[in-house]
Amino acid sequence: MASELTEKLLGDIERYVKGEMTGIELKMFEDKLKGDATLRSELQLQIELSEALGNQSDYSLFKQKLSREEINKLKTKLRSKEYQGLSANIRNAEKVYFSEKENVKPIQKYYRYFAIAGMIVLFLSIYFIQMTSSYSDYYEEYVDWTELPSFIEKGQQKDAFFKGEIAFKQEEYKEAAAFFEQVKPSYELYVYSLQYLGASYDKLGKNDKAIATFQKLADFDDSFESSKGTWYEAMIHLKMEAKDKAIYLLNTHIEDPDNYNYSEAKVLLRKLK
Repeated sequence: MASELTEKLLGDIERYVKGEMTGIELKMFEDKLKGDATLRSELQLQIELSEALGNQSDYSLFKQKLSREEINKLKTKLRSKEYQGLSANIRNAEKVYFSEKENVKPIQKYYRYFAIAGMIVLFLSIYFIQMTSSYSDYYEEYVDWTELPSFIEKGQQKDAFFKGEIAFKQEEYKEAAAFFEQVKPSYELYVYSLQYLGASYDKLGKNDKAIATFQKLADFDDSFESSKGTWYEAMIHLKMEAKDKAIYLLNTHIEDPDNYNYSEAKVLLRKLK
């Protein structure tokens, strides 16, 4: 039979979770739990909230359910410095509010759980968004193709490189790729044409071609420019959520402090590991 969640019953739940019950009270409460689905549901909610907000009590009931891998990851996330400030503010605001209210109705106290549960849902949403999109977000953060070197003033109107750069800046990436594909290895700006060609493929969503182009760039004789090939290939792998491949390339990249975006690569590696 379901119980009405009175103020006393809610208080018993809190005392149970905090381990404040006597032996007799504990037995009576757990006997009541066995036949009361509403009470079990409320207890589970309180345990999850207490766990997520940092309560270190030893909970025997429902512990199995709360030890799932994703829940543990969430707890770790919630206990990080990033979220501890907000969690502390929630708890402090709760204490202040209820200390100022002498006659708190049971329903008001029950609403408190839903308010905190709402915050947990918010944290959970943020957490899973980060889990599913974080690697491609690094690509968005670190890749800016507008920073590619411009040679328009040095080029000739009939030059394939010149036409390719114009097309790229006009966001005509298919045309740009076609022009840069015509640039010969003997051309003085060939190394830069590879950068534009890889970027064009990236913009067209042709990830495999972009990777192949940046690998070709990485084999170039100029160590600084060739290091851009390793960096850009790593970024494409992040875009594709291929974290392990990106980490491998970034570890190779930081072997030489003179490489392109050396400091950024070290910072990014710390974020990915």
